[in-house]
Amino acid sequence: MQRQQSGGRNRAFVFLAASLLLAAIAAVLVVRAMQKSAQEVAEAAKPKATADVVIAVRDLSMGLPITADDVTVRHVAPEMIPRDSTFAALTDVLGRTPRERILANESIREERLARPDAGIGLNAIVTPGKRAMTVATDTETAVAGLLQAGNYIDVIVTIAPEDPAAVGAKWVTDTILQGIKVLAVGSALDSEAPRKTEGDKAAKEKPSSQTRNLKPSITLELSPEEAERLAQAVARGDIHVVLRSDIDILQTVSNGPVTTDALIGADATGSSTPRPERPAPAEPTLPKATVIQGGSSSIITFQTDGTTSESTSTSKPKRGR
Repeated sequence: MQRQQSGGRNRAFVFLAASLLLAAIAAVLVVRAMQKSAQEVAEAAKPKATADVVIAVRDLSMGLPITADDVTVRHVAPEMIPRDSTFAALTDVLGRTPRERILANESIREERLARPDAGIGLNAIVTPGKRAMTVATDTETAVAGLLQAGNYIDVIVTIAPEDPAAVGAKWVTDTILQGIKVLAVGSALDSEAPRKTEGDKAAKEKPSSQTRNLKPSITLELSPEEAERLAQAVARGDIHVVLRSDIDILQTVSNGPVTTDALIGADATGSSTPRPERPAPAEPTLPKATVIQGGSSSIITFQTDGTTSESTSTSKPKRGR
């Protein structure tokens, strides 16, 4: 009896020891899991790395210097901004002049600003080596008033030649400039209305008689040679503006000045130039076969629709000597 009781006690002791060991292992695993979860929560609670970038708070017009009310500094993820072309401090952009329109909530980029020494206004957005020239136009000749700053145009002139006899016409029309950038329409350097003051609004409500009589004008970016050609065209003839796509940079080869006679198909003497007659289409050659039977022969013609036609010719036999 004592031996059986002693064996049962030993088994109970072993079972108790194994249970305590498994409980200790489970406790260690739970503690480690809780520590790892706490570390992950702490990492998630840490603020993410950000970078400062100057952002426009409203639409900025080209030619107008940037003020403190136009921009602000925001914190964004570093991977969201190109660090080499943006600004981190307001002092880096204040007083700088945009070369093109900048939209609200858009980062201020270096390539969209004029040089710091370029000044302000129209002169700040003129490409070095180019000139800004303003010409008056009618609403009809300025693409029905839909022309905007930043568009590209061609300029056509209708002018009286110095020697009409040599040209054969009193008036000629020709394209003299192609792919010209529009810097401003009227007094606006941007397609959107610029920032206005109360004085500007009052002046707009009560325009003067001089303002009403002014023709709409456009300011173009030209080379010195192009400016000279345009000045001569404005002084001697009537100019017309033709809008082209902003991505169309091809220069079209002109076939020479267009005259009234050329438009109506008449020569310099006024007589109508007859149009050349189109030659009649040649009939297709059909395959043929010659069949000879005795003293007669027949020609079989194969038509295009699959049928055949036969023509027979009979020849008399030659007499022997």
